[in-house]
Amino acid sequence: MWTFFARSSVSLPQGGRVVSLTERQRKVLFRVIDEFIATGEPVSSASVARSKVVDVSSATIRNVMADLEEFGLLLQPHTSAGRIPTPAGTRRYVNYLYAQNEHLQNPYRHELDREFCGLGDNVERVTKRAGELISRLSSLTSIVSMASLQNVRLRDIKLSLLGDSRVLVILVAEDGRVYNRVVRMGEAIGTDLLAKTQKYLTDLVGGQTLAQVRRRVADERRLAEARYRDYVEKALEIGRKALEETPELDVHVEGTLNILDHREFSDDVDRLRELLRALEEKERVVQLIDKVCENRRPQAFIGPELGWDLGDDLSLIVCDYYRGDEHMGIIGVLGPIRMDYARVIPLVDYAADVLSRELAIDD
Repeated sequence: MWTFFARSSVSLPQGGRVVSLTERQRKVLFRVIDEFIATGEPVSSASVARSKVVDVSSATIRNVMADLEEFGLLLQPHTSAGRIPTPAGTRRYVNYLYAQNEHLQNPYRHELDREFCGLGDNVERVTKRAGELISRLSSLTSIVSMASLQNVRLRDIKLSLLGDSRVLVILVAEDGRVYNRVVRMGEAIGTDLLAKTQKYLTDLVGGQTLAQVRRRVADERRLAEARYRDYVEKALEIGRKALEETPELDVHVEGTLNILDHREFSDDVDRLRELLRALEEKERVVQLIDKVCENRRPQAFIGPELGWDLGDDLSLIVCDYYRGDEHMGIIGVLGPIRMDYARVIPLVDYAADVLSRELAIDD
């Protein structure tokens, strides 16, 4: 059984009231959405009639579709064309799935279990593999974020001389990630002093988050007096310089070329170029996922709900993953608003669950 969080319940006002759909209207709306997802083409009343979702004439269905258009749930792109769903109509569809709490089949469960098994607890390796998997299985672009190193506990620190006055600082996080920073010292530092400095910093950082270490270094520097030995002063100077800048949120984006398979993007070369460029820029992707609130259930951002600057015809399905009770990041897919939600949502949901279980194995 799956459940997911519908980001917003879209009210559909008409004359100051919320529109309630009849069973016939709901069935016609959802049939139009299902056909549009499958074909990408406007759906005619005759096509809905042939599906037998409602046992009425094509003319009656045409009237129902006209009502749904008036409600803002369908749109007729051309006078002689059929209808396509609006973002509000798609949201109504997704909310219905949520309200029904339907048991949707996830044909990828065994494959996800098999592919994740034995990957270990290295967050960077596991999340990258997870992104590759859900991108391939969904034929969409996957996005996987990892918590900022600032909030991850550190396991170790290594120092290495690059020259008389340059030191390579290597921070090793408990989740397996490694952060490198070159620090320039004001004067030369010898190997013996460097070894004492590393031991001091190792004791300082062990089990602490980067944010905690930064505060501790600042406190130690304020308390520093002449009684401190040279290596302590050097250690604090190296620590301060190494921690001046917080590493950005890590994000893996896989399957960007899957966008080419969707003609709503591939037919518009300029739009396609802009979208591909945006997905290559970490800052733009971070901006996109920054709006995702922590939640243990999948979240659906449909069309304009994304608030991104790349149009209203994209949707994002994401779910948080954890290591025990520690929030580690999000995993999800980005694609056209015409995505197969009934297939994608349980895929993302289960991928997040397997990812959380795999990361927690050695806890």
